[in-house]
Amino acid sequence: MKLWRKHSQEEIFSSFGWWDKGCFLRQMTGDRCDYIQSRVERVLGAGSLQDLHILEVGCGGGLICEEMARRGATMTGVDPSEQALQAAREHAARGDLADHITYTHGYAESLPCETGQFQAVVCLDVLEHVKDLRLTIQEIARVLAPGGVFVFDTINRTLLARVLLIWYGEHFPSGGLVPGLHDYNAFIKPAELQCLLEGTEFQVQELTGFMPRGQVRGHFRMGPGWFKGVAYVGYAIKPAERTARVSVRQPCLFVFWRHRAFFQGFGERLS
Repeated sequence: MKLWRKHSQEEIFSSFGWWDKGCFLRQMTGDRCDYIQSRVERVLGAGSLQDLHILEVGCGGGLICEEMARRGATMTGVDPSEQALQAAREHAARGDLADHITYTHGYAESLPCETGQFQAVVCLDVLEHVKDLRLTIQEIARVLAPGGVFVFDTINRTLLARVLLIWYGEHFPSGGLVPGLHDYNAFIKPAELQCLLEGTEFQVQELTGFMPRGQVRGHFRMGPGWFKGVAYVGYAIKPAERTARVSVRQPCLFVFWRHRAFFQGFGERLS
């Protein structure tokens, strides 16, 4: 007899305990927002978070949106789960944050937002769940204003991540890890994500591990660090001036474009 049943993503996120005290995502919210704030202000300047219009792609129950709103940002959260959005709206109302956050139903691959609408976009613990990663990155680039910053985190496709998050985490569920939450094949290698970002119109500024940095009040404090074997974070900038864009669907052209100076010089030497 099975002691656990694998759930669909829709089932999981429609009844997820976003605001449970034991939820790992809730416990990491402050640490993640510290990273978001530091990188946004690194790009846009100290104090830029105040009244900054930020989009969160895959906002779930509103953990990140609420914390960033408390820090002064004006937030828009998009998520495909109506149940998660309802939980987010109700929690924001109880915390008197409803005037600073707008929650909208939508999908990462087709964001219900105007082109260049946001000065910053964040996407945390979501890229490994979307149906089309390339289209998601393209949509994020579309809604981000020139000169804006994209902050993200995701899970590395390694054996260690599979052991910790799926084989162990989902077979002995705790902290929100339930059977069916993750698909190992959807985990993303850092080099793959960097290639997609640079093949759109982003300039990647950082890709670094997101790892335990000690304990605070009985749980691990997380922060950027050297170890990318399980999870990693990063940020990228959308150039203020549009540069040449090459699709990663054409790897040979992509390689040529990246090394065009070499090929041009080689051709001149042959002529």
